[in-house]
Amino acid sequence: MPMLLRPLTLGELLDRAFQLYRSRFGIFVGIAAIAYLPAFVLQSFTLWMPRGVSPLAGVSAGIGFLLLFLLRYLALIAAAATIMVVSATYLEQPITVRQAYRRVSGMLLRLFFIMIVMGISIGIGMLLLIVPGIILALMWGLAIPVAVLEDTGLNDSFSRSRYLTEGHRLRVLAIYLLYFVLLYALFLALGGSLGAFLAIKGGHATPMAMPSLFVVATIVVSFLVECLVTPVLTISLALMYYDERVRKEAFDIQLMMSALSESPAGAPGSAAAPA
Repeated sequence: MPMLLRPLTLGELLDRAFQLYRSRFGIFVGIAAIAYLPAFVLQSFTLWMPRGVSPLAGVSAGIGFLLLFLLRYLALIAAAATIMVVSATYLEQPITVRQAYRRVSGMLLRLFFIMIVMGISIGIGMLLLIVPGIILALMWGLAIPVAVLEDTGLNDSFSRSRYLTEGHRLRVLAIYLLYFVLLYALFLALGGSLGAFLAIKGGHATPMAMPSLFVVATIVVSFLVECLVTPVLTISLALMYYDERVRKEAFDIQLMMSALSESPAGAPGSAAAPA
């Protein structure tokens, strides 16, 4: 049967998110690692680029920054693939990392456009006394899950997210707060441990080399933390999408009715797609 069959409290939803994360840890972290690896490689490569004030150095730095900005949006693909894995688990369907990426391969431009519009709108809202930006971020918190699972465009994704989050936007806020707490706590734990190790083992290193070692350590720790923590945010939002559909659209009953109508009597049914 489907993974979730009743409305969940916030605590139950987060507990299910961590259960799912642990049960498919390799898939979720693998999806994130593939998406974040190009940016990690680029950041590492820039450490070996010559420093200077020449025009060529300035152009190289500008190109590197632009590439890094574009590569960061690969995280959007990882989020979409992670949502696909959550959906497959919800509907009890097998899925691999390759299959998850294949299913979202045709969504890249549409998701990129939605994310750009969201980012610009929320950014402008933040400039207007912050509160409007926060409201938009919470209201559109499920726009990406909607776009991935319902194959919707910009306006439909925003309107559906606004409808689904209505009355429960503090849940979106709690999920984001949990994400940032985990992100910074793990970064401080790993970064502090690695920094202390480098300070002890690098006692014989030259003063010029020590800052470079800490920069490398920061890049490595950032990569690891993003791969480990970011899936938690996406899983939680994807599960909230399903939970809100159960609450407002009786989605659990739709799945059971679909299973009964499509399966022979006495045989286990397969759930319909979450359109």
